[in-house]
Amino acid sequence: MKVRSVYESPLILEKIEITESTFRKKDISLEGLELTIHVEHHVQNIEEYGYEIILNTTVSDEHENIYVNVKSRAIFRTHQNNMDILEKNTIAIMFPYIRSYISIITTQPGMSPIVLPAMNIIAMINDQKNKN
Repeated sequence: MKVRSVYESPLILEKIEITESTFRKKDISLEGLELTIHVEHHVQNIEEYGYEIILNTTVSDEHENIYVNVKSRAIFRTHQNNMDILEKNTIAIMFPYIRSYISIITTQPGMSPIVLPAMNIIAMINDQKNKN
């Protein structure tokens, strides 16, 4: 079955997968822990109109009492050649899958699942570029 829309994006997600994940929890109280999110990404042209995006997301507190790392890989196809737009849109498409995966793997007895907030991907990428 194929679903068509007049608003179809020129960006096609062909494949997304989790390639690595780590979850560690120390045997301490989790009350009051403040977690931070760190996201790294790499975009590579793999063939004509094909791009591989690697997204590495880490969530932890400063002492790594809770540590979650998820590495994902996606393949996108597009005729669009604006790398800035491509980079931001592919990561914005991938991120909800990562959020869901982190919630699932942290649904453990004795703790509440980690639910990442919605993130402004454009601002995050712009900040990362400004730091480099």
